[in-house]
Amino acid sequence: MIILNFDEDFDEDLDEDLESEDYEQDNIESKIPSRESKKITIYFMSTIGPGEKKQKLNVNDGNLISDIKETVGNLFALNPLDFHLSYGGITMDESNQLSEYNVADGEDILLIPASIAGKSLF
Repeated sequence: MIILNFDEDFDEDLDEDLESEDYEQDNIESKIPSRESKKITIYFMSTIGPGEKKQKLNVNDGNLISDIKETVGNLFALNPLDFHLSYGGITMDESNQLSEYNVADGEDILLIPASIAGKSLF
């Protein structure tokens, strides 16, 4: 068995750059919603492919629609580019938070093919 021992002293101060006046912290954008969000249960219904399928999902209403689409795509084995989410007859914009659509706990959201939602795949 070989044991390596590192007992070298370093003369440089690694925290020096962080303490200098010239140091500017990078502006990190957070995915945490600005208002207090809540968890709700939503049922996602898909008629894409053979037969109607329904999946239950607990989501944070502060999540972006694009993030929810990615998760729902995994649940239904679909590419998120192939469908849109629709609630109350409105196609949900991927850059909006779920809370902007006032979806209540227990509501249904539909998965509709991208070509039906007015955006062609080609």
